[in-house]
Amino acid sequence: MNRYAEILIDMISNAVDRPFHYRILPEFGNSVKPGMQVTVPFGSRSCQGYVLRVLDHTPVEKLRDITAVADPEPLLTAEQLALIHWLAMRYYCRKIDALHALLPASFRRGGSPFKVEVLELVPQACEANLNRAPVQQKAVRLLKEKGPLQRRELIRLGISAAVICSLEKKDLIYKKRVISIPQRRTTEKKPTTPRLLGEAQSECFNWVCRAIENPQPQRILLHGITASGKTEIYLQGIAHCLELGKTALILVPEISLTPQMIEHFEGRFPGRVAVLHSRIRGAEKNRQWQMILSGEARVVLGARSAIFAPLTDIGLIVIDEEHETTYKQEEAPRYHARDVAWWRARRHRAVLLLGSATPSLESYYQAFIGSTQLLSMKERVTPTQLPPVTVVDMRRELKEGHRHIFSRLLLRELKGVLERDEQALLFINRRGFAGFVLCRECGFVVRCPSCDVSMTLHLDSGTMRCHYCGHEQEVPQICPQCGGHKIRYFSAGTQRVEEEVKKLYPDVSLIRMDSDTTGSRNAHNYFYRHFREGKASILIGTQMIAKGLDFPNVTLVGVVAADTALNLPDFRAPERTFQLITQVAGRTARGPRGGKVIVQTYHPSHYSIRAAADHDYDAFFEEEIEKRRMLGYPPFADMIRFLFSGEEEETVMAAAAWFTEQLSLLGLPGELLGPAPASLYRIKGFYRIQTILRGDNLVPYAPRIRKIMQEYHSRKPVWPVRLAVDFNPQVVL
Repeated sequence: MNRYAEILIDMISNAVDRPFHYRILPEFGNSVKPGMQVTVPFGSRSCQGYVLRVLDHTPVEKLRDITAVADPEPLLTAEQLALIHWLAMRYYCRKIDALHALLPASFRRGGSPFKVEVLELVPQACEANLNRAPVQQKAVRLLKEKGPLQRRELIRLGISAAVICSLEKKDLIYKKRVISIPQRRTTEKKPTTPRLLGEAQSECFNWVCRAIENPQPQRILLHGITASGKTEIYLQGIAHCLELGKTALILVPEISLTPQMIEHFEGRFPGRVAVLHSRIRGAEKNRQWQMILSGEARVVLGARSAIFAPLTDIGLIVIDEEHETTYKQEEAPRYHARDVAWWRARRHRAVLLLGSATPSLESYYQAFIGSTQLLSMKERVTPTQLPPVTVVDMRRELKEGHRHIFSRLLLRELKGVLERDEQALLFINRRGFAGFVLCRECGFVVRCPSCDVSMTLHLDSGTMRCHYCGHEQEVPQICPQCGGHKIRYFSAGTQRVEEEVKKLYPDVSLIRMDSDTTGSRNAHNYFYRHFREGKASILIGTQMIAKGLDFPNVTLVGVVAADTALNLPDFRAPERTFQLITQVAGRTARGPRGGKVIVQTYHPSHYSIRAAADHDYDAFFEEEIEKRRMLGYPPFADMIRFLFSGEEEETVMAAAAWFTEQLSLLGLPGELLGPAPASLYRIKGFYRIQTILRGDNLVPYAPRIRKIMQEYHSRKPVWPVRLAVDFNPQVVL
């Protein structure tokens, strides 16, 4: 009886984003299974593909044959195959894009690179009469005592190749491929013991434990103020999970948090933690995956993509700082790790624990309506409580003749910190020296020739740089538009803050952390340890220093410009402003000396800044949720952004208009906005037009929307316009 397979071709192309049917040759028998990597003829060449399903019948008449199987065992599990389909439907991506997100490149080059061939006894081998073959008898005894061994290991133990061959001929041993156990590395991390929990921590921990023991999936939001002890609950919750024989997964939002988290987790679970993030490459990344697949690592710690770690029997998934936008992937598949985590939690009947001092409105609203269990911790576990926050009106500073980037209060407090040999954090969410370069005679702003954005001055290179395409050019001394000489630099960045601090305190050691200074592999770890050990007095940085880091000697936090996120053309701008100020304020007052926060702003009366200064999440939520309700934004509606980009402006607009018209004919709920130019209209020479579909629960309409996408991609003649679809985007610029 003929058998057939549905194969997904490993090719990034909309034209092949569907399964193709192939015949399974009789010599393969029943060995071809879903999830296997195979070689198939495709057109005039051979391609790799992945078996999605095995069929007894097919409607396709002319079939070609599978030519090779990469590995006798499936590369993809049933869970991964289901997840690929879900990702493709939910996030409007190609299935092969989803598959590539799940597997490291080393796997896709020819099966799992971690499998080795071992020799194992058949069940009846121990009963065989080998009295006349003492060496064969010794080989059987070794395999019984030590378990399956590689051929070279048996030879090293004194068993010759001829003896192994004789046992194979007698059918007393057989070959199989297994995932090898990686050599455990020694670690210098000091073992740590669980800390005594406070009353609020104990209540939350007990609730998490009961949820883990419950066979039903559960989603929990742990809303704890900064330094309330959320990490200790994660650690003890995972320990309870391991005691039950289950595995655990924890995500952190930024690579900059990983060194500190590794210390916590490897100290508590030595030898059982695998670490996954984008800066782990090559052999080290393979070693981490090998630890997971072999069962050596029962705990996985990592950034966004670690949500796809191939753990089995998951009991707990933790997403720390769950509000962070970095959990949303910007390229296909444009998934949100929080949604993928809930998908996996439901499949494993596990607990999804979302932790944050400033939960996303979406997560908090789910708790508000009862879809998520809310646990709260409103007290710190440190000796001091939340620091006082002083808001400085920079408009008044200017009126009173003070034109420095630092207010008089911040200058005074910074001086005091240095005199007392304490530490300070200066936060500004913009890298570079100046946000833009402007001619004060005619108003000309230097812009990137390929992007519709102003260029940023960088002192280290003495050039202006576009943060979107990387274009660099010299700083003009004369205005190219009017010939004027009054060229000025506006809106400070991290380099400007660094420069001003050096002018004030040339002998003080400082660290600047932004994407320009942390490009090397171990830069985050180096800066973190350098500052924690007191080798620098001031840490200047962007949002990567705003959350998660614990420095007991920091007694002052200065928010240099609180308005940066507030002025973005994005409905989430107030939420991000509140979150950033609250999170960075939480970096101080963690030690016995206490601390204080100074927030500099040109909008001191804005509700997000007022609520952050008062450490009042509830006040912010009440005001912001009503605005979202009135305007029909998430969490009261889904949003799908259709972004069209191309080099010819008229063609891009025509493509967007055609697609939007087709959408309008579907009669979908909600409203269509656009087509209209995106806020960043031109990037890297490509014009950008967007249409936004906004409506209540758009998930069920995915098949109809995907059908229009297929018509768009198969249209003749083909438009030279790229279409990117983003379900519930975090940033709309």
